Amino acid sequence: MIHYRIVDLPRIAIIGKEGLCTKEKNTVQDLWQQANSGFGEIADLGMKNADGSYTGFWGAMSDESMAFLPWTDDFSRGLYLAGIEVYEDTPVPEGWVRWVMPARKYLVTDVSPETYGETFRDVINRLIPELGMKLAGAVCDFTEPASGQNQLFFPVA
Repeated sequence: MIHYRIVDLPRIAIIGKEGLCTKEKNTVQDLWQQANSGFGEIADLGMKNADGSYTGFWGAMSDESMAFLPWTDDFSRGLYLAGIEVYEDTPVPEGWVRWVMPARKYLVTDVSPETYGETFRDVINRLIPELGMKLAGAVCDFTEPASGQNQLFFPVA
């Protein structure tokens, strides 16, 4: 059984490294490697909680038109941004990209690397329809820095 919650999030700005993922070449790990190796360039820009910890690290996703629609080709083709949450007016350093994701309602569930594919498919194919909802945009990855917990954010309507 998948444990989930529904949350309404405001617009979210992220600065990170962007690339195109396809069935032939999934660039997610490469993008995280680039973002992590250059993290010193953006570390001071990240939003922080009251305790000084970062608000969050996002694997933001969008269709190729940047409309934040679901990936195409059976969820294998789309844009990915590996980065850190920032304030919307944060200046973007050279070599980095900023996305501003729209405010949305999300179905959120914890995930691990071992269960990622199974959880993704189960939420898309079973849970969202069972709840009488529909997928309303591209799914995003989120890592909560304090706990290291990974989550999937499914935009729903």
